[in-house]
Amino acid sequence: MAKEIETVFDHGVTKHELEDVVGCDSFTRTELSSLFTQEQNYGMIYRLYMYRGDEKTAKMYADKIPNTSGKIFGVCYRDFMH
Repeated sequence: MAKEIETVFDHGVTKHELEDVVGCDSFTRTELSSLFTQEQNYGMIYRLYMYRGDEKTAKMYADKIPNTSGKIFGVCYRDFMH
């Protein structure tokens, strides 16, 4: 049995947050799981927590994304590279 992909839906995302963070408020958990890799979903979770102002949790999700993937959406590590 395949491991279930963690998505923003596991983090109580609201419809408004889904629109602002993911760019579309009509995505479903199934669509996010099937259309995007786990690393891409970690990027969305990162963006959700940055949107909420929780940089500590955001960084935890950014750290789960391998450097080789380019830090999904070009956002994650730019916030932590000082």
